[in-house]
Order: sequence, then structure tokens, then C-alpha cells
Amino acid sequence: MHLDMIRQEVETTYDKVKSLAGWSVDKNVVLTITSYYVTAEKEFNAVDFNRAVAALKERAGWFSPLRGNLLPIMAAFLTRSNDSIDGEADQLMDKQRVLKQAGFRNTIHSYLAAMLMDNDATRFQEEATRAKKLYDAMKKQHFFLTSDDDYAYAVLLSKMGNEPEEHAKSMRTYYDALHEEGFKTGNELQWLSQVMTYMDIAFQPQLVKRAWEIFGMLREELKAKPVHYPMIGFLTVFDVGNEEIEEIIRLAKELEQSKRFKWNKEMALSVAIGHVMHRLTERADQVSVSLAASVEMILRAQQAVMAATVAAVAASSAASSSNS
Repeated sequence: MHLDMIRQEVETTYDKVKSLAGWSVDKNVVLTITSYYVTAEKEFNAVDFNRAVAALKERAGWFSPLRGNLLPIMAAFLTRSNDSIDGEADQLMDKQRVLKQAGFRNTIHSYLAAMLMDNDATRFQEEATRAKKLYDAMKKQHFFLTSDDDYAYAVLLSKMGNEPEEHAKSMRTYYDALHEEGFKTGNELQWLSQVMTYMDIAFQPQLVKRAWEIFGMLREELKAKPVHYPMIGFLTVFDVGNEEIEEIIRLAKELEQSKRFKWNKEMALSVAIGHVMHRLTERADQVSVSLAASVEMILRAQQAVMAATVAAVAASSAASSSNS
């Protein structure tokens, strides 16, 4: 698909989502939903989307985190398959309930983490327990940085079945090495260090160099920011070459020309990365089938975590302004 066609698809999907969601929904949330549908090459269906919103509201109490800014994103995720939306909603609530029983707090991030769990109900407890052990090990390594916004990564990475303490130590090793290479400290670097352990928890210095090289290319051409760190990690561990990086740059620049990204150019890069990586996974051989499925999960988690972070910052800024 030509760059201008991708841009047109993004604009068309964005306008549909914005029209349905209304002006009260944060633009970053609308862009994230748009990115999800375009990246997954799934047409936005207003009827299914509305049904998903209604299904979540029916199951969420008045003070549930599901009723916050990210309700539209969670609704979009519920439409990802052709299964019953009500069934998907019930299963999401079941998964989140098990995570909560395992010790995860009741926040929007526990619902995002639930999205990444397997659909086999007999494995919910095992998966939740395993994820909590990894999360606790991560917190020992970075007590102040590790919070509920790491839940999704704890669930996803615990699927590898590694010893939690060793896995968390590898994350910390990557964190320190990446910072020494030039990456800024903070939550985004923590997410990057987590992603770097996805394929193999053994520390690999060459991956640190490659991550910095990719970030340099994107920063020079597109002013990549810390919010993109985790996606830099995806590009690194999946060994995306310079030719594909150049394609991402071209697509992001094309998207930046759209007025939908006028004040949100960092999202243009995120959409471009998601689109190119999705296409690459379509060419995966049989050995990489599970890898392709994991990429889809990772991208969904990252888009949602990014939107949650932006929404939290926006809410904090609004609160500060009202108190001034």
C-alpha cells in the first residue's frame, strides 16, 4: 500500500472514531484507537464499537477505572475478534478479577494486562500468579519506578516462564546499560529495558548499541521522544533492519502532513512503527508464527500504555490548572 493510501486510511478511520466518540474524548485516545484499527488492518465498525462500550459499562461499577478516559480504547480492543462481544467482556472481567486476587491493584492497567492473558480459563490463576511474581521481582530492582503501568509488561513477559528474579535482574542490567548509552532515565526507559528481555533474558550488549542507533535515526529525522522508547525496543529485539527503519520514517513524515497529527506528531511515529511491524509479521515463516502473535499483543499493550500515560499527564495538568 502506498504511503498516501495509508495516510488516507488513517484519516478516514480517525474521522469515523472522532465522530462517534465525540469531542469529550482526548485526541490521543482517538489516535490510539485509530492506530489500533489501521495497524491491525481491521475496519472500524461503529455498531460493534458501541456494543462494546455498552457491554463494558454494564459490567463496570460507577467508580470502576473502566469508566475513565480509556473506556473507548478498551471497547476497541473488545472488537478485535469475531467472537461475541458480551462473551469477550465477561472474559475480560474474569481475567481482571483473577489478577486482582493475585495482588494487582484495581486500575486501568490491570484491565490492560488482562487483555494480554490467554483465553483458557483453567490457566488464569497460574498466569496471574506467575505475572505477580515477576512484577514483585521487578519492584525489588526498581522500587520507585515500578508501578501499575508495568502490569501489562509483567503479564506479557512472564509468559516466557523464566525465573522471576533472574528476569528482573536482566531488566535492571539493561536499564543501566541503556542509560549509560544515552537514554534518559524514567518510566519509558524502564519499559524499554523490559522489552529488551522479550526474546532472551541473557544480557546482550550489542542490542543496547542497536537500540541507540535506531533511536538516533528516528530522533534525527522525526524528533523521537522517550515515549517511543518501548517501541524502539520492539524494533531492536525483532531485528528490524535499516531499510524498514527508513520506511517507518517515510510513513511517519507522510502522516505528519495530516492535520489529525498537527499537535500529536509523536503519535504519527507510533502509527508508522505499528503499521510496518504488522506487515513484517505477515511474512513470518512457520517458526515465527508465535512471534507474530506476540508482536500484535506487544503493540496493543504499548499503544494502550502510551494513551494511559498521556491521559494521566493531561488529568494532572488539568488539576494543577484548576488549583492555580
